[in-house]
Amino acid sequence: MKKLLLILLIPFSLFSQSTLMFSEYGEGSSFNKWIEIYNPTFMSISLDEYRYNFCWNGCDSLEWEFSIPFDSGVVLFPNETYLLVHHNADSILLSVADQTTNILSNGDDLVGLLNTSFNTIVDIIGVLDSADNISAWEVDGIVDATKNHTMIRKPDVCGGNIGDWSLSDGSNGSSQWIVGVIDDYSDINTHTSNCVNITAFEGLKSLKKSLVEVRDVVGRKNKINNNQPLFYIYDDGTVEKRLAIE
Repeated sequence: MKKLLLILLIPFSLFSQSTLMFSEYGEGSSFNKWIEIYNPTFMSISLDEYRYNFCWNGCDSLEWEFSIPFDSGVVLFPNETYLLVHHNADSILLSVADQTTNILSNGDDLVGLLNTSFNTIVDIIGVLDSADNISAWEVDGIVDATKNHTMIRKPDVCGGNIGDWSLSDGSNGSSQWIVGVIDDYSDINTHTSNCVNITAFEGLKSLKKSLVEVRDVVGRKNKINNNQPLFYIYDDGTVEKRLAIE
């Protein structure tokens, strides 16, 4: 039995640490509504593999009402964010938005982040049920925190709650969210995190350069021939001298 539990727990842990998550949520005045997605991993992640799921109030028959794709071809690098904003929001929000939509929470609406490769909700705000009689959810002991508040994920949170809201709202351990005042735009489209070592990442990123051309010692463009010194020129401006040996 112990061996079986170990096998089940390892994939869950690895999966939760290698996916995107919600890093900020705002339900403010008028149409000032937004939600931010963050990459807490050391991998570049394609948003084509994710959907933004949504239900107005409760989810009838426990099925999502909307599953919205992100803009095609977007890739989030480590420590990068992606911001969804209501299309009638304040100009401050719209100026930094990556994508606009009218499908954003009024405080009592469920939002989820779906990984389509695994058909799994990797992060959720709210409880997936059919109830439609709540006004908002409590977070960290603050009543109706998901309404008229700005919520920011704590820096030490490095993965989503895998669809279990109780793992992040503070009802089952420490809250993963800092609940702030309404219409606080001071942290949008960026996220403070202890999950990604930026210095280490920049070192890795510098290795991912593309070869532009190869020239010989007199500056002529050259194919990669054997037994002569060649200069490899990359798209980041660096040049490497190599000796091609058969």
